Amino acid sequence: MEQTIETRREFLKQLSFAAMIPVIFGCKSAGSAQRSNDKILDDLRANAIADTGDEWWGARNVPATVSSRTTLWADDDKGERISITGTVYNPDGKTAAAGALIYVYHTDIYGIYGRAGEHRHGRYRGWMLTDERGRYELQTILPASYPNSTIAKHIHTTVTTKDLKENWVDSMLFDGDRFLTDRDRTIRRGGFDPVLKLTRSGGVLRGVRDIRLWA
Repeated sequence: MEQTIETRREFLKQLSFAAMIPVIFGCKSAGSAQRSNDKILDDLRANAIADTGDEWWGARNVPATVSSRTTLWADDDKGERISITGTVYNPDGKTAAAGALIYVYHTDIYGIYGRAGEHRHGRYRGWMLTDERGRYELQTILPASYPNSTIAKHIHTTVTTKDLKENWVDSMLFDGDRFLTDRDRTIRRGGFDPVLKLTRSGGVLRGVRDIRLWA
C-alpha cells in the first residue's frame, strides 16, 4: 500500500515537471524574440534622420513594438477602407529584405494631415517591420487630395534598414485618379510601379506595392 502511494506521488511529481517544460521554454523563446526585435529596432534608430527641423521623417519615432502589419483605420472612419500588401526586395529586386522599416502617413478624407491636438502628420501614420520574407501589410483609408489642389491623392512612404539611412521612396498613388500625371508615373526611388490598381474584395479595396531597395 505504501509503495503504491509513493509510486503515485512520484508519478504526480513527474507530471507536474513535464507540464512546466513548455512554460519554461516558451518564456525563454519569447524573451529571445523580444531581444532580437529590440536589436533590430536599435539598428534602425541608428539610421534614422536626426531631428534637424525637417518634419517629414518618421523612423526616429518608431515605437517600441512594431510588426509587419499596421491598421490605421478606426471603426467610426467614414473613408473607403484599403489594404495594401507588398514585399521589400534588396537592390537585385529578387531577394527579400527582412527587417526593413516602412513609415507611412497620409491625409484624411478631406485632404488634411494633423488637426488640432494631432501629430503634424495626422492620425493616419504608422510603421511596419518586414517579416522574414520581406512582407508587410498596411490597412488604412483612401486619402484625399489636398484641398483646392490638383495633386493626386497619395501615401508618403520612407524606408530604413540597418544598412541604409531613412529615405523617401515614391509615394503610393492610385490608378484612376484624375490628377495623375506622367511625372507621377515615373519610377524614381523604390522601384516597381508606384501607381496601385485597387480591386474590391470583402468590402475593402486591395492593392500591391512592392519596393526595391537602393544600393
